[in-house]
Amino acid sequence: MAVPTGDGSECKPYLPSPEGHPEPFPQPEGPSAETEPPPGAAGPPGAAGPPGWPSGPSGPAGPPGSPDGPAPAMPPRRRRWVVSLGIAVAAAICLAAAFGAGIRAHAELTRKPTASELSTAAALEIASRWQRWPAGQIFPAHLAFISDLLTQETAGRAGIAPGDGCAAGLDIPVAVTARRYGCRAALRASYVDQLGGIVYTIGVLAFPGPRAALGFTLHNDPGRSPVTGLHALAFSGTSAAAFTDAARQAASARQDGPYVILTVSGYVDGRSAAATGESRATVFSPASQLAAEVGMPLTQPVTVRCATPEWSC
Repeated sequence: MAVPTGDGSECKPYLPSPEGHPEPFPQPEGPSAETEPPPGAAGPPGAAGPPGWPSGPSGPAGPPGSPDGPAPAMPPRRRRWVVSLGIAVAAAICLAAAFGAGIRAHAELTRKPTASELSTAAALEIASRWQRWPAGQIFPAHLAFISDLLTQETAGRAGIAPGDGCAAGLDIPVAVTARRYGCRAALRASYVDQLGGIVYTIGVLAFPGPRAALGFTLHNDPGRSPVTGLHALAFSGTSAAAFTDAARQAASARQDGPYVILTVSGYVDGRSAAATGESRATVFSPASQLAAEVGMPLTQPVTVRCATPEWSC
């Protein structure tokens, strides 16, 4: 017959002893049955029990996925797939944004300009004529006027100043006011009347826009005495050679859009206002007509034509 061994792991045949007495059961190795912990009881702290027994407080963590165990790591292949998917989605979003921006840009470049844009372009063209037009176009060789005797006469150009600085063309107090309103340039030229007795210096002050030009005009008084404002412009070898600031007898001012046209006038012999002892405004009245002859072309309205080389629409 067979009986279980102490550890229950194998069976041995029962063999009688040589004397005929039964052989006693072999004693199990290790702790006795009384000292073995019952199934399900915890072993000594830190010691691992038999398979299936719970470990002590300092035992290893539970298997992955258990409440006490670490979170399972993502497989490398799945992680690479997630990263690739994120990159693909980001690239698709960027491509869609670029495509949308391209469509909007194309629509903006191919659409017709609005009425407001056309008006703004025309205003900018007028305000930049002082810079784009030749000096001889701004100051023609001859200017027509009607004399105080109501005769049709002309004034011939004696010369054009080479510089265009606002400070160089104006007396200091007037230059300060002009700078306050954004004066961009002061162009000057001198003319002598047909009879050769009166000389006129005409100045074109360029401002950023009509509002700035109006601001300067309202704060400038051309009727003050002694005459100040625009510097007289003399040219040696001409009838205007003796026209200096001291010889200024009268002054005038008018606004044309973003421009202010100033004039000063006097006698060609250079006599001063103090020497004459009197003011003869009618003698110098053609100055306002000459100013209009210069200022009006500068503000002549323009039509924007997108099909012409002069415009980019």
